[in-house]
Amino acid sequence: MYRINHKSSSALAIISILIASLMVFSFGCVKKEEKEIKIGAINSLPGSAAPYGENSQNGIQLAVDEINKKGGIKGKKIKLLVEDDKTDPQTAVAAFKKLVNVDKVPIIIGPLSSSSAMACAPLANENKTVILSPGAATPKLTEAGDYVFRNRAPGQLEAIQMAEFAFNKLALHKMAIFYINTDYGVGFKDIFKKHFEELGGNIVFLESFDKGQSDFRTHLAKIKGIKLDGIYVLGVPIEVGHILKQSAELGLKTKFLMNNMEDLNLLKIAGKAAEGIFFAIPTFDPNKPIQNVQTFTNEYKNRYGRAPEMFAADGYDAVFLIKEAIEKGGYSGEGIKNALYQIK
Repeated sequence: MYRINHKSSSALAIISILIASLMVFSFGCVKKEEKEIKIGAINSLPGSAAPYGENSQNGIQLAVDEINKKGGIKGKKIKLLVEDDKTDPQTAVAAFKKLVNVDKVPIIIGPLSSSSAMACAPLANENKTVILSPGAATPKLTEAGDYVFRNRAPGQLEAIQMAEFAFNKLALHKMAIFYINTDYGVGFKDIFKKHFEELGGNIVFLESFDKGQSDFRTHLAKIKGIKLDGIYVLGVPIEVGHILKQSAELGLKTKFLMNNMEDLNLLKIAGKAAEGIFFAIPTFDPNKPIQNVQTFTNEYKNRYGRAPEMFAADGYDAVFLIKEAIEKGGYSGEGIKNALYQIK
């Protein structure tokens, strides 16, 4: 008769424990399949670019809700993780690191502002995490790296159009440029100056102001003492509103040209001083008779009580671009990047 001695029983028990431990360890190492698609967003909500940030965020949220209502992306719902950068590059970098290192997102919508997007660009390339900005206009963003995208028209197009409009249509030959000292302001300034001078124009005054500044009287008094035909002002609506109001108070009468000023904050601050300004903006027409445009416009009006503008439309589109990229390239930074390059 076969007999198991004490020594043999202990050996079998140890082997059984080892096998059980290996099985538990193996199951513990199996990567859980994500039940949702996490998408990050870095936006500018209460800062000086708040009107743009709010509109962009509205468009983003509308698209996420629409996609989730129809089953999500490949059957998985989108979980949107929003961080506010307060239109500050350092805050944007901290938000980026949190979304990547803690939330583990492979794609981030934003940052919205040019300076914040440029600050995050090196980290995006280093971490192989895509950033897709619906608002950054600085020409420098085009060369910021493989993982850096935008679905807003680059600013050089607006600056070139305004230079041609100033020289050819308004016959302005001597101009001042008064610009915000950010990546966006410097980028627009450089393009406008170069093109205006190539056309035969002369920039007779060039000066910057700080982000968040509200008193411009010293700068404007200098400009008032110079003989010129017009001023190209680069800023955001709140700051430009103060510039226009203070120009009127100082009796500075000239043509004012600028970048996108499609915002009610400008009118609230500047009042009648905003009469007669010229600005260039990439066009979004909410009344365009195309089904997708009308569906978006009606949904936006129903939810937010007003017609969408460019930043809302670009925020909305950014989510659908990401959806298509994930469906084509998979849910990874590299896959999304490769797919975005293929979307026309």
